Amino acid sequence: MSAALEDVTVVTFGQIVQVPYATQILGELGADVVKIERPGGEWSRHWSLANEYLDGESILNLVFNRNKRSIELDLKDDVHRDVAYDLVEEADVVVENFRPGVMDRLGFGYEELSEAKPDLIYCSASGYGSTGPYADRPGQDLLIQAMSGMMSLTGRRDDPPTPQATSMIDIHSATYLVVAILAALHYRERTGHGQKIEGDLLSASIDLQTQELGVLENTDEPAERSATGVGHVHHPAPYGVYETADGYLALSLSMPAEIGEILDDEALEAVTTWQEAYDRRDEIKPLIEAQLEDRSTEHWLDTFLEHDIWCAPVNETSDMGSDPQVEANDMLQSVAHPTGGEFTTTGFPVRLSESPGSVRRRPPTAGEHTEEILEELGYDPDDVLGDD
Repeated sequence: MSAALEDVTVVTFGQIVQVPYATQILGELGADVVKIERPGGEWSRHWSLANEYLDGESILNLVFNRNKRSIELDLKDDVHRDVAYDLVEEADVVVENFRPGVMDRLGFGYEELSEAKPDLIYCSASGYGSTGPYADRPGQDLLIQAMSGMMSLTGRRDDPPTPQATSMIDIHSATYLVVAILAALHYRERTGHGQKIEGDLLSASIDLQTQELGVLENTDEPAERSATGVGHVHHPAPYGVYETADGYLALSLSMPAEIGEILDDEALEAVTTWQEAYDRRDEIKPLIEAQLEDRSTEHWLDTFLEHDIWCAPVNETSDMGSDPQVEANDMLQSVAHPTGGEFTTTGFPVRLSESPGSVRRRPPTAGEHTEEILEELGYDPDDVLGDD
């Protein structure tokens, strides 16, 4: 089967997470993604999650750069700049996530490139946006979680602000960049015109809080975390996590009265409205906790699922590799790497019947495809690279 974007060429100047993840998605949908890296490789090749490397290869870099080719270019070198311009001339899409103004100073900003190539789709991503009072600040997932208010929504009432455990804003922003690029490709197909796309982490973090800000902005009621750990500032009990005899169980949106019938608890059976379940959430959660701690997670899972109560076991991340549903969805895949060896990475999370996404290329080593790409552009690699 053909890939949906196999006729699309993407040139990326992206680094770290936001743009590398977005362009990895485009690559999994079939695009030819050419990653321009500075000599020695981009930042994430030299810093890794938990400082873990696979035979010298950064895990951070490996998980965000499959389905790409890499070329090393020094954009301050005239010959290398000419190569980069030729790559852009062949591209449908250019994507970058340097701080605002950097690409303009290098001569690769939207205005300059689109003048020579009007149908170019140019996607620029940043921490806060290209204008406004924070435009020049360093933007990173944790910093955006902090200033966007997101940290104030997680945890118990008396807990300090609590960060999320994943780079969720980076990933959410990256996904929106892909949506915008696909929309721009469709627009160009209809009109022949390219355009500039701008995305930023702060805006993505506000979008992630659509529910919470929707309540606040329309009621003037500030979100208040529960004292007992109900899992969302606006959800009623039993929404949260409960300790069992051998682990933990999550309960979602089920009426306390239904749980009360199962547990034979008259106090819970009396709670029959969502309003009461919200108003009394810090009373209700301890009532359920007291009953669940004496039996196993499996016991309560079987019991509640039999009555169609929304529940799930609280697993460790280390459990997910052998989870039967994760295996059924083929969401963890093994990829061979010439220096990093065999490593496991996540798969493509949606399925297309006629043009499926796939891991076609392992992550490249820094500059691995430099000679190949130069030859495709008509250069003699020796002329560009010298005798080295």
